[in-house]
Amino acid sequence: MGNLSNEQKIDLSLSWRDATLDCQSTFHAGKNNKTWFIEQFQFFISDIEIGSTNAGWQKVKLANTPFQNQNTALIGTNCQTEKLHAKDLTNVANDANWSIKYTTPTDIILDENSGIRFTLGVPFQVNHLNPISQQSPLNLPSMFWIWQTGHKFLRLELAANHEKWLFHLGSTGCKSVSAMRAPKSNCLYPNRFNFELPLGINSKIAKGNLAINVDLAELLKHVELSASSSCQSEQNNKSCQQLFDNLLLNNQIKSAETEPGVFNAVNINHKSKGSTVE
Repeated sequence: MGNLSNEQKIDLSLSWRDATLDCQSTFHAGKNNKTWFIEQFQFFISDIEIGSTNAGWQKVKLANTPFQNQNTALIGTNCQTEKLHAKDLTNVANDANWSIKYTTPTDIILDENSGIRFTLGVPFQVNHLNPISQQSPLNLPSMFWIWQTGHKFLRLELAANHEKWLFHLGSTGCKSVSAMRAPKSNCLYPNRFNFELPLGINSKIAKGNLAINVDLAELLKHVELSASSSCQSEQNNKSCQQLFDNLLLNNQIKSAETEPGVFNAVNINHKSKGSTVE
C-alpha cells in the first residue's frame, strides 16, 4: 500500500426520493399518505475501501474525530439531542454528522471506473466490547443494546401524529453465558450488509468531491409504517424481512445504470428540500 497522506472527505445526505431530509423535514408515506418526521437516524459503517483502475481496492484510514475512529464511522443525526444541544454542544457525537474524513494511498487515481465499498455495521471484534471503555462513537448508549448482541448498526425512529415507528438493525441469535457477556463466536444472524457503489458518473470525483445519498424511500419500500410494524431485527418479523430485503437489493455490485438503492453515489447539490415540520 502507498503512503497514506492523501486527505479526503465523503459527504453524505439523506433524502426521501428527490427531496433532502433533515430534522425539520417531513415526508409522506404509506397507503394513507401519512406525514412523518425523523426523530433519530444514525448508522455505523466500517471497512471502507476505495477502488481505482490503477491501484485496485485500498482500505482507507479514518481520521480520529468524535464520529469515527480506527475502522468505524457513525453517520446521521439524533434530532432529539440536536434540539437539546442547540446552544451547548457538549456532547457533539450525539448530534449530527454527515461526512467521513479519511486518507488514502497517494497512488490512487480516481476515474470513471472508481468505486467505494463498505459494511453497514460494526465489526465483530469490537461490536461486543464494553462501550464504557471504547472511544467515541462506540461509547454512545443510544447505539448499544447489551454486550450479548452489541451495537445497533442502524437506528431509525420516526414519528407522526399519535404514532411512532422504529427500525433497529443489529446482530441477533448471539450466544453467550449471559446477556451481560460477549459471545466468543459470530452471532447466528450477524445482520451486516456489504455495499459496493460506482463513483465515477455523478460525483465529480476527479476533483475529490465524493458524495453518497441515503434514500429513505428505498429503505422503507413496501413497509407500511405503524407502531405494530416496527422492527428490532427479529428474523420472523415481516417488516424486518422486508427491510432486510431492501438492504440486500443494494447489497451487490452496482453499475452506473443500475436502479437506485438505499445507498447511491450522487451530486448532493442537485436535490430539492423536503417539507418543513410545523
